[in-house]
Parts: sequence; structure tokens; C-alpha cells
Amino acid sequence: MKILYFMNHVGQGGAALALYDLIVELKDNYDVKMVVFTGKQNQLNDMLNSIGVENYVAPYKNFMSSTHHPIWLWRVLLRIRHDICLPFAIRKIEKEVNVADFDIIHSNLNRIDIGAILAKKYNKPHLWHIREHGQGGGDFDMISVFKNIGKYMESFDNRYVAISESVKKEWEGIGIPTDKIVLIYDGVRTEKLCLDNNEHNGKIKIIFLGGYTQAKGQEMLIDSVGKLSPSYLDKIQIDFYGNDINKYKSILLEKVKKSGLSGCISLYGYDSDIYCKINQYDIGVNCSRKEGFGRVTVEYMLSGLCVIATDTGANSEIIRNQETGFLFDYGNTDELKDILSHLIDNRESIKIIGKKASEDVNANFTMKIHAKQIYQEYNRILSK
Repeated sequence: MKILYFMNHVGQGGAALALYDLIVELKDNYDVKMVVFTGKQNQLNDMLNSIGVENYVAPYKNFMSSTHHPIWLWRVLLRIRHDICLPFAIRKIEKEVNVADFDIIHSNLNRIDIGAILAKKYNKPHLWHIREHGQGGGDFDMISVFKNIGKYMESFDNRYVAISESVKKEWEGIGIPTDKIVLIYDGVRTEKLCLDNNEHNGKIKIIFLGGYTQAKGQEMLIDSVGKLSPSYLDKIQIDFYGNDINKYKSILLEKVKKSGLSGCISLYGYDSDIYCKINQYDIGVNCSRKEGFGRVTVEYMLSGLCVIATDTGANSEIIRNQETGFLFDYGNTDELKDILSHLIDNRESIKIIGKKASEDVNANFTMKIHAKQIYQEYNRILSK
């Protein structure tokens, strides 16, 4: 089986890491020949080179993008960039590989259409991975060069993979037929996490992973901590990790300082070794506006942390409230504060819930499970 994968220009983040982890699992356990194209030379190419997976770069561009203002102008510029780069990208791809030799073309992200275009040209099956909630869906403020996304995407012969029920319902609402979307949850690689969760003494350690941006909700946690009784502040240490997006980190640092929380809150940059540090924490927090899946939530849980997350997006599909974690109403800092207070007062429950969470992830959300389901979907596509 030969699969041609397409990823856009982003080399970090959930979508790129999900593709890399899938490829590692397929390479090690299945008879699959893989070639990957990215829209720009980036960290993903380096990672693929390190494991001997053939990969190339071609200058194709997103047809969906995060919103910039004024919207009408950004849409025009996005369309011009997309259309100008497309023929150059196709020539580069056709120079590097013989597209006709592949059995399936798999687009790893809903923002790119190069895979669909080539699948139509070469009459190949196309699998389109839907990882975001779409235009106006909530996890990102997005726009498309085409006003009717569903109509445009359905102009190609696609099968779709949605990474959560929340995402699936969103795309059904914009015109993707229900019977063409299969739900396959993302998974995480258990071997990349250090799972020997040692006994934690002293302060309760809380971690928040994610790029510094309003959509991730770091400010929400800071506001909630500011509402805690002062006696609790000496009992906790909160560490944020992530890439600084649009210099938002400096705004958060100023907020921490003005709130008098510098003694218990620290903000760090992206840490490539963070996966071997997660198990040093007791609680993991996800305050995102609307996660398509939430890899970090699953990674927290797998590492035995007690997770606190918003009740939006896929979080309620992954977390069983008060059994494998805690859900709170998005934006409700009082509710988040109350959960923090409860856990500080009941430290033993943190360990109990974390253990249940780890067992739940191992049963439902590992990369082995995900890769097996994707491989089965490939076979279903080829059997038709």
C-alpha cells in the first residue's frame, strides 16, 4: 500500500505531530510505503528525515486560514496567493514523485486542498483529515477563499476523517454528508511520555501547555488563581509552557505581576523535552475555547495527572467529569477557582482521578489504536 501525504507549512502543533506519530506507528507495524509533502521546509521534514521517511517540499498554500482584518482584504490576498502558487506546486510535486503510483492520497489538514486537486486529476481515492471546527467553528477564527466550504470540498470525491464527534457535527452542518465522515479519535504515543509517576511532595504542581494566545485561555487560569484565598497560593506552583504567539506572553506576564501572583506562576517558552517532565506535575489544565481533539489533554491524562478542562469541543468526549478529570463552563473563572480549591483541599483525590484517567487513555486514545483504525479505513477505501 502506497500513501501520499500532504501537510501544510506548519511544522509544530497538534496536526503536524499527529501526522508524524501516525507515520511512525504505520512504518513500524504495517506494510505501508509513505511519502510526505509539506508546504514549507520545517521541523516536520527534519523529523521525517531522522526516521528515514521520504519527504519533499512544494509551495502550495492554504485555502482556509486564520482570520486577519480587514477580512475582505485578507480573503482576496489569500485567494491570490493560493491560485498563483498552485500550478508551481503541482509541477514540483509531479517532478519529485509519480502520483499515479500511489494508492491513496491523504490530506492531513482541512486547510489544504492540494491533495484533493491531485486526487481528482489522477483519479485516486482521497482521504481528508478534518482537525478543526471549521469556518467560525470556535477553535480558530477561520476564513476560506471559497464562501461555501462544504460545496467546494464536495466538488471532489472525498472520504473524511473527523478527530472528534464535536468536529464531525460541525462539518456535517456546513454540508459534508454524514455517511462520508468517519470518526477516528486522534491518539498519543505512550512511549514518548515518561510515565513513572513518582510520589509528589510539597506544593501541588500545575502545568498548562499550549501556545500563548487568547484562544488557549491562559488568562482564564490566571484570573481564577487570583480569586483563590491567599492561604492557597503558598500551596501551589503553576507553570505555563508554549510558543509566544503575537507577543501575547508579555501581556500575561504583566497580568501575573499586577495580580501579585509572581510567587506561584511562571511562564516558560516551548520546551522540546516537556514530555519527560509532565509526570512531575499533579494537575494539567486546558482552558481552550474549543479543541478539535486536545492532544495535550490526553497526554496529561496518560501521564497520570488530574485534568481540569473547559466543557467545549472534544473535552467532554475525552473526560468523564469528576471521574477522570474535571470540566468547567468555558469562561467561568469562579467555577474553575472552586475546582482548584477542591483539589488543593483534597490532594489524595488528585492521584485517584489521575490513575483512572491514565487507564482510560490506554484503553481508548493511544496511537496504536488510532493507527489501526486509519489503516482499516485505508483498506475500506481500497476495497470499494
